[in-house]
Amino acid sequence: MTGKVVIGGMTLALLIVATICTVKAVGWINTTFPGFLINERVRVSIIGFNWTGTKAGLRTNDKILEVNGEAIQSATDFKNIMKRKRPGELISYSIATEGTEFSATIPTMRFSWLDLLMTFGITLLGAILYLLMGVVVYIMKPNTRASWAFLLACFFLSLYTVTIFDIGATHIGFIRVYLLAATFFPAAFVHLSLFFPQPWHIIEQRPYLATGPYLIAAIIVIALQLLYPRDEFFIVWKLVTFYMALSALFIVGSILHSYFKSPSTISRQRAKVVLFGSSLAFPVPAFAFSVQNILGASGGLNIPTNLLTFPLIIFPGSIAFAIAKHNLFDVDVYIKRAVGYVIMTVLVGMGYFSIQSVTSTFVFKPLFGEYAENVFPIAFALLVVFFFDPINRKIQDTVDRVFFRQKFDYKETVRTVSNALTSMLNLDQILKKVVDTVRNEMFIDAAGVFVLEPQKRAHRNYFVEDEPPGTIANGQREVRVAYDDPLLALIAREKKLITTYDIQEDPIYSDLKESCGRSFVEMNASMALPLVYQGEVTGVLALGRKKSGHFYSREDIDLLDTMADQAAVAVENAKLAEQMKKEEGVRANLSRYLSPQIVDQIVKHNVEVNLGGDKKVVTVLFSDIRNFTTITESRKPDELVHQLNEYFTEMAGIIFEHGGSLDKYIGDAIVAVFGSLIDLDNSARNAAQAALKMMQRLPELNERWLQKYGLKMEFGIGLSTGEVFLGNIGSPERMEFTVIGDTVNVASRFSGLAKPGQILMTRETLNCLEGSLEWRELPPTEVKGKTGKLEVFQLVG
Repeated sequence: MTGKVVIGGMTLALLIVATICTVKAVGWINTTFPGFLINERVRVSIIGFNWTGTKAGLRTNDKILEVNGEAIQSATDFKNIMKRKRPGELISYSIATEGTEFSATIPTMRFSWLDLLMTFGITLLGAILYLLMGVVVYIMKPNTRASWAFLLACFFLSLYTVTIFDIGATHIGFIRVYLLAATFFPAAFVHLSLFFPQPWHIIEQRPYLATGPYLIAAIIVIALQLLYPRDEFFIVWKLVTFYMALSALFIVGSILHSYFKSPSTISRQRAKVVLFGSSLAFPVPAFAFSVQNILGASGGLNIPTNLLTFPLIIFPGSIAFAIAKHNLFDVDVYIKRAVGYVIMTVLVGMGYFSIQSVTSTFVFKPLFGEYAENVFPIAFALLVVFFFDPINRKIQDTVDRVFFRQKFDYKETVRTVSNALTSMLNLDQILKKVVDTVRNEMFIDAAGVFVLEPQKRAHRNYFVEDEPPGTIANGQREVRVAYDDPLLALIAREKKLITTYDIQEDPIYSDLKESCGRSFVEMNASMALPLVYQGEVTGVLALGRKKSGHFYSREDIDLLDTMADQAAVAVENAKLAEQMKKEEGVRANLSRYLSPQIVDQIVKHNVEVNLGGDKKVVTVLFSDIRNFTTITESRKPDELVHQLNEYFTEMAGIIFEHGGSLDKYIGDAIVAVFGSLIDLDNSARNAAQAALKMMQRLPELNERWLQKYGLKMEFGIGLSTGEVFLGNIGSPERMEFTVIGDTVNVASRFSGLAKPGQILMTRETLNCLEGSLEWRELPPTEVKGKTGKLEVFQLVG
């Protein structure tokens, strides 16, 4: 909120000043002026290329002493004289310059729209651009110390620039605003240098020192306001010009120190951007002032300083770009191309010229004499094609390899990786392929891939780096990052590239700066890209730094995005293949012990099955047919088998329907377990409901059996709840997954006690039913293998 208020106030203030200055400046159109502009102290302030004052040899800061023999005491006196003149009228002046006086006769001129555009128009545009840069940087990087300092610098620089025409021409009264702005914009730049490209150590320890530049500016401004317009004013004004030069030294010194000494990659990159901007901004003004100083007095050359706004604005523009754009992917490419083209052009030109001179003088002339000039062009062309160009390419390739700058073939890399990934279904091979390709093609010191598996609360990863501490083999190392790591969570949420500079610099990540920063350090990475499959982030590609020291270019990012998309598809295919293989193995193991329905449920819910052995509280259902021996004696074997199979199928279906698993068949007995491999909310209730359903189903079966076989069956059921041991029991030749324990024995005994159609259960089972079913208590009884009598309860539905 504070930032918005400050920006609004600054914009409003500049708008008011600029509007007043514009109205007054436009009022000059078609008025008569002397061929130069003066300030309130009757000194030459602004002169244009084709103005008569320029042709007469006037220079900035020359003092007008007399006009047509009349002494001039103030700018008002001068204006009153000009009001009476018409364009083209000759006026005689007495002028003081650098301790001497001279006279000049200069014709007046008519102030045109072009004159306004070339004077006030340029400074107004500069003021707008300065403030716009400051506001944009602050909006992109709100509430950072560098963005605040740059905003203040741009605001005061805007005020300083927009009031220049008033100081040198219209004299509205903004001189004191001009003095304030001229003193405070260097203070803001000194303030900026304390935090940019990186904070000074002493400022980190003593933040109050950052107010020092503004205190100095305030003291100077007070002195200026008190002394203006007396002559003593100039003594203090020299301090302002010195302060401007000092601010430039501060910002340049801070940039150079960061470029050569800073351990921070982003600080060095920022410094490089600003140095590049300086190389574009300052040579033209420096050359202009040098030429003017050398030729100005003798040749009448005068370069309007307002025209230098255009090259000079590149310098704060480069600072703005470096502050706001922390992902400087393309900067190296642009700088390298701009500088590299110039250097290579010079070197190639010198090389060709040297070869031409040497071969022409020492080879062709001695060999061919007067015919050398005719032979040389053809021979030299062949020499370049077959000798110079191959050597040049060879040297360049060697340099690129040595300094890790060799460019990759984008299309070939994509094609190779795509072909390789589509043929792979092994996840480990896919991760290795992606990492190795990235490292080899882009010369990256470290790279790795995370496969996000939130359902397992873990992440599979494959990391390789050049010389990490505690490496395993070939640079591979295990990166321990928690399944809920904040950096991985951030990438999964935002589904976009995140760099360490985003975390360090972007205010929206201020809450994650420390936690995500630790993750980047643990990964030895500078950036991370999401692997997105069907709109969901399934993995993360983490990358270290390029060995060349360069930032990633836009071409690099495009390639990485393409590879990430391909890797996401390949990873998903591999995970599906692994899942299918795993399900196949699980089915093969469980189908020996469980029903297909239970197997499907285990597989679909990804239940971890411990076939090695485990203890668990379950409910065991034991069902036994009554008088089965008598039945077997009176029935044909084939009819008995059909009847038993039908009975077992019906009863097993009911057991499966209620979440139970078949432990085994013992002759005519059924042993079922509830809550063994798959957890149930209430295993006792499920078992009781299954037992009741079995009893309800039996009359229907008996009716059919009476018609078909001429007999019926009766059975009793025992239910027991308690801890059992689940596991593979048997010998290496014959294994069986089963449950053993006292709970199983009691269920068997209660099944034996049960009368036909009766369901007996233990106290432990009853306690778990929670009053949901009807029951009655029977007399306690003794059972084999148990000391004392056991409580017995009958389930009646």
